[in-house]
Amino acid sequence: MSQIIYLDHAASTPVDPEAARAMYEFQLSEPGNPSSIHRFGQQVKIRLEESRETVADFISCSPREVVFTSGGTESNSLALQGIMSLSTRKTLLISAIEHASVIETARRLENIGVEVREIPVGQDGLIHTAALDKMLGPQVGLVSVLWVNNETGVIQPVQEIGEMCRRRGILFHCDAVQALGKISIDLKNLPVDLLSLSAHKIHGPKGVGALIIRHGIAMQYQQSGGGQESGRRAGTENLAGIIGFAEALRRWPAGTTEKIRKLSESFEQQLKTLLPNLEIIGGASPRSGFIACLAFPGTDNESLLLRLDISGLAASVGSACSSGSIRQSHVLQGMGLPAEITRSALRFSFSRTTTGEETVAAAQRIADAVNFLRRRT
Repeated sequence: MSQIIYLDHAASTPVDPEAARAMYEFQLSEPGNPSSIHRFGQQVKIRLEESRETVADFISCSPREVVFTSGGTESNSLALQGIMSLSTRKTLLISAIEHASVIETARRLENIGVEVREIPVGQDGLIHTAALDKMLGPQVGLVSVLWVNNETGVIQPVQEIGEMCRRRGILFHCDAVQALGKISIDLKNLPVDLLSLSAHKIHGPKGVGALIIRHGIAMQYQQSGGGQESGRRAGTENLAGIIGFAEALRRWPAGTTEKIRKLSESFEQQLKTLLPNLEIIGGASPRSGFIACLAFPGTDNESLLLRLDISGLAASVGSACSSGSIRQSHVLQGMGLPAEITRSALRFSFSRTTTGEETVAAAQRIADAVNFLRRRT
């Protein structure tokens, strides 16, 4: 069989070996609970706080603002529910291209009287900031925007959106799950009040992430029990996962963003040569080089995805958070793209382990699969 090529890193990345080793060694050697006052508890408490400092240093915030969670979905849910449950301003603004965890949480909030309003998005994948500016009235309690779209890679103007919110005293939540490590995050200079992160997009373990809650923000915490995470998220911390998360951040190489940008540009150019009618979704917008959303008119993405899997190439149809099912992308539909595009689009995503040789081979396999399917129709 041909070499297996994994181009679904936006769904999950392989765990860095050193992060896995750090987790393994910790689990074998440290039995204590960080909430215990004896030496065993205090030893692991030190490890917990060292990891918190690593996360904080990576994005330039205070360690006390870092709340560890089970991942991006919990962080998003906690941000929206925590703010809107307590706020006297009962309007929440999101777009149609947010991650499912934001959209589904917003729908639940409607059941307790929150008005959810949709920020317009263009076919370029960018939020209409002028329209958003007009929507920011005194009734708005929170704006939630995905920084790097998990399906298209389009980068939203977070600085501009944050400044608009600050001028009106409105809280701003940013889902930065696909941004961490891939674009610069400097919270000292960024007008963001809450920020969601996840470890398994940057070669850390699955099932751990963080919500950054800026100092002084009042919110209603969603889990009751012990006083872990300074009372903000009850339950014994996933210490092994947190240590793996921190180690993955320590080992994230400088220069990765530029390397992947060049690799993805080359990949798209190769495919454009092989398949001239290829559509690069969001191609004219600022994009993360780690995600390429490509449409192949004349094919359907389900058949193409299965054909690629047979050839040994892993890609995806939109987000991975659909219980393994193939569904047409709500993101592409939310952008108002025609059905021919949404039904033929696949996401290819890269990480620091992706090689140029893999992308060259992948481009040829994709072209072969597309041409095979087109001949059958």
